[in-house]
Amino acid sequence: MELVAVVAMTEDRIIATEDDVPWDYPADVAQYKNRVAEHPVILGRTTYESMLPEPPGRRHIVLSRSFESVDSETATIARSPADALATAAEMDAETVYVLGGGEIYEAFLPEYDRMVISVVEYPIDHESCRRLVRFPEWDDAAWRKVSVDDSYDGFRIDFWESADSH
Repeated sequence: MELVAVVAMTEDRIIATEDDVPWDYPADVAQYKNRVAEHPVILGRTTYESMLPEPPGRRHIVLSRSFESVDSETATIARSPADALATAAEMDAETVYVLGGGEIYEAFLPEYDRMVISVVEYPIDHESCRRLVRFPEWDDAAWRKVSVDDSYDGFRIDFWESADSH
């Protein structure tokens, strides 16, 4: 099973401000939804709730310490990253995507086989934001950028592979 992070972030790794994504790039949303459409996804409770009523992906593994249940036939609760990975493995999927938020991305960082990163051109006033959520830093020696798709207006997509990938 391949584990892939999919994220949109600024050059300085900001993925959200005050629990909201401040930019709006419909082409990025479309490519993202298309990429994960037929696959199980792992995401945190806040991210899951922000995507209702129709979160992307075929099956949703909601990682939460406090969420008791979900009112959806496509969603399952996981209490830990290990529990989420075990649930994903039971689904017999070749690829599972991690959709965030910040703590979820960080929890799985050592496990990723690939990262698909939309790097958005969006200025953020760091002084006026009470809370900035960032994608975790990674060890450059452990990763290699394999390609870049810069055909979009306002963002590019960087494709990364773990140096341990075959």
